[in-house]
Amino acid sequence: MSAFSVFWRYGRQLLAASFVIVASGQAGAIQNRPLTINDLAQPPSIRTIQMSPDGRQVAYLQRTNDFHALARATGAAHREDPDNLHHRLLLVDLSGLAEAPPREIDLGTDIPVGVSWVGPDRLIVGAIATSEDNGHMPPQRRSRVPYYRFYWRLVSIDIATGQRDVLFGDDEAWEMRAADNFAEVVHPLPGEPDHILVAAHRNSNFDLWRLDLATGDEERVERGGSNTVQWAANEQGRAMFRLDVDVDDDRARIYRRRSGSDRWSRDETLSLDEFVDYIHRANRSIWAANTDDDNTVLVAVRPEGAERRGVYEFDLEADEIGEQVWEHPTYDLATVLRDELSDRMIAATYLDDRVRTHFFDRRLNAHFQALTAYFEADAVVYPLDVTANALLLFVTGPQEPGSYYAYTLDTSEVRPLAAVNPALLGTRLSRVTSERVTTRDGLVIDVFVTHPAGTAPGAALPTVVMPHGGPESRDSFGFDPIAQYFAAEGWRVLQPNFRGSEGYGRSFASAAHGEWSRAVQNDITDTLDWAINSGLTVRDRVCIAGFSYGGYAALAGAFATPDAYRCVVSVAGITDPEAFIDWSRENRPDAVEYWTRQIGDPVSDSDTVRAMSPVHQIDRMRAPILLLHGNEDDVVPMSQTSMMSDALEAAGYDYRVRIIRGAGHNFETPLGLGRTLALMEAFMGEYLDEVQPDDRDSWQTLTEAVRINLPEFRRLTGMPDPDADAPNGLRDLLGATTSETDERETLQPPPPPQD
Repeated sequence: MSAFSVFWRYGRQLLAASFVIVASGQAGAIQNRPLTINDLAQPPSIRTIQMSPDGRQVAYLQRTNDFHALARATGAAHREDPDNLHHRLLLVDLSGLAEAPPREIDLGTDIPVGVSWVGPDRLIVGAIATSEDNGHMPPQRRSRVPYYRFYWRLVSIDIATGQRDVLFGDDEAWEMRAADNFAEVVHPLPGEPDHILVAAHRNSNFDLWRLDLATGDEERVERGGSNTVQWAANEQGRAMFRLDVDVDDDRARIYRRRSGSDRWSRDETLSLDEFVDYIHRANRSIWAANTDDDNTVLVAVRPEGAERRGVYEFDLEADEIGEQVWEHPTYDLATVLRDELSDRMIAATYLDDRVRTHFFDRRLNAHFQALTAYFEADAVVYPLDVTANALLLFVTGPQEPGSYYAYTLDTSEVRPLAAVNPALLGTRLSRVTSERVTTRDGLVIDVFVTHPAGTAPGAALPTVVMPHGGPESRDSFGFDPIAQYFAAEGWRVLQPNFRGSEGYGRSFASAAHGEWSRAVQNDITDTLDWAINSGLTVRDRVCIAGFSYGGYAALAGAFATPDAYRCVVSVAGITDPEAFIDWSRENRPDAVEYWTRQIGDPVSDSDTVRAMSPVHQIDRMRAPILLLHGNEDDVVPMSQTSMMSDALEAAGYDYRVRIIRGAGHNFETPLGLGRTLALMEAFMGEYLDEVQPDDRDSWQTLTEAVRINLPEFRRLTGMPDPDADAPNGLRDLLGATTSETDERETLQPPPPPQD
């Protein structure tokens, strides 16, 4: 059996006639407040949420507005990253009164980062502990033994009594702080309610331990090595898989224990490059679930010659795909839901215009489809946890920014739990419709139209065409914060799933290969023509804007249909595909084949590649252009924006460029997203609106430099001396614009990462 085969199995970390809706503070909110960037840029309120195995309780981490001790100690208490904010552990008893507030579990001074149920009344909390608060005091004199101000530890909590026990003992946890991966729960051992299986470091080895949850006592059950990085166990909690990675030796070693045997055998030794290739193969052909046969698993793949992605058997011994288990007749499989303990497949999901879930258990599927029908008109329902008598649900939609619910099968009770972003509950959100548009060559594509709240149905409005990223990604019916923000400005938003979008089968995806600025762009143009002919769009007030591939598509629209758009915004877009493939060859060699298939071969098909390159087609462009890029983008290098900026400058073109400091490819931080949206709004507003709203910041206001007396500011705020200040710490704190840091007109490559 190959290592690749072994990886699949072990290398993976009623119909209700009516529903009872239990009241909560989030239900029935009146949406009448204008939407703001501040509303959208709030860090998520919920960090993690889980239902207990018996379906009676739900535990979650809820964000506070206070920075935790580690953030303060490391100078990060001015950054809005949710990882720097303290979270509290809350517990909801689903058998209690609906109006009862969640119960807070006391964690002392621990900083919780994750929770996991290991029994109906037992939680494991992964936490960061403060050394001095737990008796680990700094040494009085210099010592060769390192001292840690903070350290990771696992805490076992008895829900009934509130008793907390540090697993392994607190002294041992403190001493193991040097390990990169201190500990992780491998298996809850349901047959032993007072024990769990944990992988943890001890004396530099990553061993497997059986832990007593009541006492914290441990028993080593398997020995790992200093290079062991992963363990996995079967349904009974028996260790069956181990992975060792030796960076110095450039080797990854995969070990397996055969069914019925006590002996470990090394299945394969790989170079790290070969192992990385296995990981990428895993991403393309995802292990889906186990079966009753130890030598057969289920994988989610689109086999060679198949049109759609489905669930197939995979023979571990023969290393080959077997019979098909499930496939949707029209759409690709999206994901597979598994039972947490047995790893058996319990449901499959796919997307038509939205996510759909099909459970294989008839009773459970009847309940879920009834739930979906209840929420259907305005929302999408995602099952997160599934137990014998309850479901944990995430419900979202255009006018529902995301809330968690518990559903009890016996009573058909739907109980609201928590909202992802409470700030949005009272805002005016816009409705979205799913449309089907026929393109010039007869292809039918899905288009999602966001209609600004408060406007007359069917009224012609200024419009933003917003192609998605990818290109093998897609849009779907749901809550899109960027589309909602633009709609709040009174602009209709068009989001086409052009050819090449995922979920529609092999032929639909491959129809985009080599056609980026041709057939794909025609789909986008045909979507705009449909909106104009339908009376939804004012013809001479249209801008095109996109992120990543959508940024490329915006620039392609500028030269493919130069008269269609009054302005163009490209955020982290590819501008020179040939140079991007060259960069990928050096930095992401595993992606070169994919991009060459998508774009074309820069050597054998250089004319085609050059013809689709915005940097080489500036003479065909007319509309003003805004280029935005995060200086920490490691997916599309900032040099792509630099090259486009240089070419536009040399051509004397009307353009603007800003670099968003601290932003990655997906603009993950609230400040990065907020700055990006504000700049896009100010720029597009000049071309879409005849009169600028009083509450909109102008481009000049957003981009003027801020000058501050630093010594006085430090005195007023109690900031440390300059030598102790982190780079750009002041401007991180203020979120102020500066020409040399936040957004630079003269582009420079991003600095090397700091330790």
